[in-house]
Amino acid sequence: MISTPMGQQELNGEHGDIMRAMIESSGTGRIGTPTDIAEFNEGFTPSTDYRVDRLGVQGGDHGAKYIEGAAYCPGTPQPLRDATKDQLSGLLDKETYYVRIKERKAFQLHAKEKPDARGRTVLRCPALGPCPSVTCPLRELLNTQTVVDKERPAVDPDDVPDFPDKICRQHSVSFEVAKMRRQQQAFDYGTKEWDEFHTHSRNSIESLNAQVKAGGTEDIESAGRRRLRGFGAAQIIVTLLLTNFNIRKIAAFMSDKIKEDAKRNALGEPTVAIIRRRDREWRNPYTDTYPPGVARPEKGKSGALTDETGGPPLRQ
Repeated sequence: MISTPMGQQELNGEHGDIMRAMIESSGTGRIGTPTDIAEFNEGFTPSTDYRVDRLGVQGGDHGAKYIEGAAYCPGTPQPLRDATKDQLSGLLDKETYYVRIKERKAFQLHAKEKPDARGRTVLRCPALGPCPSVTCPLRELLNTQTVVDKERPAVDPDDVPDFPDKICRQHSVSFEVAKMRRQQQAFDYGTKEWDEFHTHSRNSIESLNAQVKAGGTEDIESAGRRRLRGFGAAQIIVTLLLTNFNIRKIAAFMSDKIKEDAKRNALGEPTVAIIRRRDREWRNPYTDTYPPGVARPEKGKSGALTDETGGPPLRQ
């Protein structure tokens, strides 16, 4: 049970004793909080793309700027803030975009502590801490900047805010996790790692959507599958169809697993295919493969292939 106004009414109502008994017998022995939901591992890796109007700076707290899934220093250079916008508008090629996204990472706020029970996490300026990633003239002026042993990206004096907020004046600041969770990313947005993961995940989801909409068992795209009037009634029908689709997928997976195990028990482990002698000892001109330990000859060298280079034995 989650602590909500409706939940509190249930506890104070006629069924309150039953609800308390259920809570005491639960695994946690207490009422759940919104923070528990926020910190619960949902079992999936968050990855999302943004609409054009949600790129770049999207508000912030305590002086920090929320940019595409993370909190950044207010002195982050404008070209790095607008890297994704510039790439989509054709001003940047893909490789230059990757470089700017990598450079922007240095201006991201550092996590000082894990989220607490109140759903708040402590972040600090990237010019502070044991491993600072930038240098800042404001921190130098305040004599709070960590001494660095190597050159790091610097905040331009023109980018320093005229009226520094908490993130520029304090050593660390507490942020609400819920405000950043909506745009949270498992990988830094725009990086090659994010691009590879998101492309594969999106294709998988689109394939699943196509299966659900395709004519056949569920066919939720057809209006004939939900002839009831009203949004609520249609939602119930669609939910039942999606549930049926999930059950079919699970049943098919279990059926394939049972058949595979039965085949293995009956016939034993699958045998390893025997490699022909011509593939084991010589070059195969049909598949253009060479035997183990024989290197492919460099292109441009003339002369017939011999048994020394992986070719068939010469006739006498």
